[in-house]
Amino acid sequence: MVSPARLNPPPVFKGARDGFSALAWLLAVNRYFTLAKVEEADRTPHALSYLDTPGPARWFDGCGLADTCDFEKEFTPAFKKEYIPHNFAGNCRRALTSLRMTSDFPTFLTTFKDLLGALLGYAENESAKATVNEFAQTSFIDNCPLALQQLIEGYILQHPSITLSDLFQYATEMDRIYSFKPNSPTHSSAPLVSSLASFSSSSSQATPMEIDHISVQLHNINKRFDRLEKNNGRNNHSSRNNNNNNYNNYKNNNNNNNNNGHPARLNDNERQRLINTGGCFRCRQIGHMGPNCPIFGNNGNNNNRQGRWVFQLLAGDASESGNAPDAQA
Repeated sequence: MVSPARLNPPPVFKGARDGFSALAWLLAVNRYFTLAKVEEADRTPHALSYLDTPGPARWFDGCGLADTCDFEKEFTPAFKKEYIPHNFAGNCRRALTSLRMTSDFPTFLTTFKDLLGALLGYAENESAKATVNEFAQTSFIDNCPLALQQLIEGYILQHPSITLSDLFQYATEMDRIYSFKPNSPTHSSAPLVSSLASFSSSSSQATPMEIDHISVQLHNINKRFDRLEKNNGRNNHSSRNNNNNNYNNYKNNNNNNNNNGHPARLNDNERQRLINTGGCFRCRQIGHMGPNCPIFGNNGNNNNRQGRWVFQLLAGDASESGNAPDAQA
């Protein structure tokens, strides 16, 4: 047992009606009573000695309570009703939810703990305190910097039964290592929803929304492939038409301009082009070689061409001998 004389007494309550001061005073008084082991019957008289005069002391004189009233069941509710503003708990919850780290992590954590202490002091029983702690843990994670959020969520996955005080300690150690900075304005406009629930109940199957998104993406990809195939088919058809037209034009020009059926003589540039492209030296078309040329090859018109060459040779020989036939002359 610690002697009351060696304990620091609770502060004197001045009568501020801001909620935080009243709850902090009640917390200090209860801690003192617990450490000093003050009896239940003596707690209210001890508490009255730490009320400032004339404000709080005068309030108690007019509230209708006796000096020997029960401290927890009578004095504390009447004190909260007088010095804690209406809807104070709701304002603290909203402040805890919207709290953001604007300077450094220690300042953020101190403010967060002050709001949390106010809510815990306002909780009437252990069940309410457990609810406050659960709410505070979610708000703390959502309001931390993004990098710290990822570290905390990973740590919680490894330690599911972690307490809020242990979580504060872990976050402080991580800040000592990484010195976290506030989020950028693009991330600070709205709180991030904690993903602890999704981590704890996550599965390997995609959600319906994810499946719909993937289906839309695949549909768009298929449409792009269809357009590419149509364009390629159209280009190939045009290319074949152009080659056929060039072939027909060349064939017609060759028949009109080459009386003997011989291919035109190659110049140096044309010869080099055909060498580079693997074209035919006879008809100048790409896709076959000279021996397989459909115009000047060894088949088809080539027989007529060879016949003309034979005819010219025989005609020349016959003219020299003076015995050329009339039909060949």
